[in-house]
Amino acid sequence: MTTRANRRSSHAHSARRSREISSWLLSPWLGYLACVLLIGGVWLLEKLDEAIPHAPIFLATPFAMVSVFVAMVWGIGPALVSVALGLFVIARFLSPGIVAPGLLTDLSLVGPFIFVQLMAIGVVMQLERSRRKLLATSQALAESHQQLERANHVKDYIIMRSSHELRTPLTTILGRTQLLSARLKKSEAMPENWAVVQQYLEVVEARALHLRALIDSLFKLSRVHAGEIPLGGTCIEFGALCRKIVENQQNLAGRSIEIKLPAQPLLLQANEELVSQVVVNLVTNAINYSSETSAIQIGAQSDDHQVTLQIQNDHPPFSPDQLEHLFEPFYRTTDVAYSSIPGWGLGLTICKEIVEQYGGQIWAESSEETGVSFFVKLPLAAEVEHF
Repeated sequence: MTTRANRRSSHAHSARRSREISSWLLSPWLGYLACVLLIGGVWLLEKLDEAIPHAPIFLATPFAMVSVFVAMVWGIGPALVSVALGLFVIARFLSPGIVAPGLLTDLSLVGPFIFVQLMAIGVVMQLERSRRKLLATSQALAESHQQLERANHVKDYIIMRSSHELRTPLTTILGRTQLLSARLKKSEAMPENWAVVQQYLEVVEARALHLRALIDSLFKLSRVHAGEIPLGGTCIEFGALCRKIVENQQNLAGRSIEIKLPAQPLLLQANEELVSQVVVNLVTNAINYSSETSAIQIGAQSDDHQVTLQIQNDHPPFSPDQLEHLFEPFYRTTDVAYSSIPGWGLGLTICKEIVEQYGGQIWAESSEETGVSFFVKLPLAAEVEHF
């Protein structure tokens, strides 16, 4: 966390320094100085170029280019000075005969030179104004993005710290409650008031366990999102991992779970803890949100690049709106939110965060015929980048 903060501070300092230098280079005062130097440079080049005839139209071209360049970089003020200065240098030093005694003659000779430059400057200024507006908008978006990133890191830090701080007293509460409840159960004869205490203790223990599950889920989600858990790991065989998890869940829930996996090994270069968390969460959901007599179907398909896991149960189909919000934090469908099934709506969010960290995909499909199916697509070992 400290390293990331230092890196962000260094980037912010560099960006601020770049903006200061850019602001100095684009200041109008530097533009006035630059137009004098550029016009002087063109004048020197014209004086050195004695081999080429100095026609007024030829002379106007480089001075017009200087005016357009100055307008594009430093704005309208230095550009107008550049036009006037260029006209003065041409009339005074390079082609003195261009200025005739009559006003109309002067305008006919000098007017097109000035008009073309002003038109070019106007077009360039409009384009430059649009470019700078886009640049300002882009910089504002970049700053907003940095602020959101900082807020996101602060949020992750607060969740991690608060989760850690809450776990300590909660562990003490659970320990004392479970100890007192166990001692009361060992008492052969228990007065009526102590029996009520026993009931209260059971309620306190259940709610404390529920709260600890929430804290553990928040802590897990925050660690995954902040990159605190390394993605890389050993090369694991995904099929064997799924079979082990299914066997454990069958023993815990006493449910029928059918699993069909390809014969060839499904190798993933990943953190086994994170991948296990995804499979456990999805299998647990399938058990909790399906009828007790139904069988849960688990299958996998693979090609040369990725493996797709499917977990299906007979839960009533979701609406399109429910499918859209299914992986959002704390989201639970209405029928589940008011049921006796415990949960905080964080399991699928954790799954999504882990799967996307590996460059995979997770989604759900449902219909009246097949119930609800969750799909997880993960890259095989050959396709996983080095983390």
